[in-house]
Amino acid sequence: MPYEIVMPRLGWNMEEGTLVEWLKQDGETVRQGETVCTIEGDKAATDIESFESGILKIPDASPPPGKTVPVGTLLGYIVSEKEVGTFDPNVVRADDEGGEGVAVGPAEGTAPARVKTTGLGQDGSVARAPVVGIRSGALREQDEPAISPRARRAARSAGIDWRRLRGSGRSGRIVERDVLEAARQREIAVDGADGKAAGRGDMRRIIARRMTEAHRTTAPVTLNTEVDVTALTSFFQGTFRPSWYDLMARITAVALTDHPVMNASWRNGVTFNEGINIGIAVDTPGGVIAPVIRDVPGKSLQDISAASKRLIEAAQSGSLTLDQIEDGTFTLTNLGMYDIDAFTPIIHHLQCAILGLGRTAPRVVVLDEASGATGIRRMMTLSLTFDHRIVDGAPAARFLQRIRQLAEEPESVFGKADGIQTRPS
Repeated sequence: MPYEIVMPRLGWNMEEGTLVEWLKQDGETVRQGETVCTIEGDKAATDIESFESGILKIPDASPPPGKTVPVGTLLGYIVSEKEVGTFDPNVVRADDEGGEGVAVGPAEGTAPARVKTTGLGQDGSVARAPVVGIRSGALREQDEPAISPRARRAARSAGIDWRRLRGSGRSGRIVERDVLEAARQREIAVDGADGKAAGRGDMRRIIARRMTEAHRTTAPVTLNTEVDVTALTSFFQGTFRPSWYDLMARITAVALTDHPVMNASWRNGVTFNEGINIGIAVDTPGGVIAPVIRDVPGKSLQDISAASKRLIEAAQSGSLTLDQIEDGTFTLTNLGMYDIDAFTPIIHHLQCAILGLGRTAPRVVVLDEASGATGIRRMMTLSLTFDHRIVDGAPAARFLQRIRQLAEEPESVFGKADGIQTRPS
């Protein structure tokens, strides 16, 4: 039976989206797993792939590329080869009571989209389609996690793959609040949207809502410290020059391994995250967005540098995918390039902390108090804002102290395997 492709909901508060382009043409064969079109929400552009094989049929009333339409708007159909000869996409249209299934969704690594699926019975009436499993097209397997009906409906509406969630209900059952918090985490992970959305005035409302929500739901405290980065700034080899985000992501990951509570989240209590995924705040024409470098401890400095460059380029060009902005556990933000020494970063919702990087500047410092010897050193101010609900001041201060120690002794973090070497300071 035909499967409808509708404008998916890519974010919890997404109300409309733009069909950027069709990657398959009307009447073209589509195989399961192939991308069929690109959709743009208020946060990122996402390639949508088919979970079913068949023929793409695009109705005459389908919005043209570049058109912004409400979530749920019909875009097209995937029709089996047996049905395509008798199927008219301009006549068949599912009603609001049609069965629900997953026929298409965001490409690998992103949350699945929601679609409605219907067909015509032999008597011409609307027939309900079976619920299709994500990717495999199979019904729910017995070894899948238990989920409540309300949670399942919320997951479909939000475009959340509930199989990736950890349930907080009895015996690990996934309940509605788990889905809602996952959706909120995905959306709050972004501090902005692309330039097009900003042009409609949505950008500042999105940022204002998220910053207000983050400030309202946390108990923020900010600590500042000065760090001697003279030795750290001398690390280089040839043309490879890691950015401050690259260096501090690696240093912060080591410190987070030593202080895992700083990598935790607040989900009706302190929840420790398994991975260390560090977001980096990027200034774009449309606003600030924080794409995520995943599994930082498992990456070399060169890998981190390559990942950060890709993310920054994608953010500035408006081509980030949902997978690139999800699941951050800690965030770095840098205002040093604007000659800012210290500031008060705002914590991302659910995360424990965010570290602000100030400018590096040469300063005269006392090298030996007993002799009064002084010298010129390059100094940087670090500003750590943390959620006092998750961690107290002393453990947070020890975490910041650890970052300072690692930054001032870079040989304990970096080496030849990272493709860098030191010069005498």
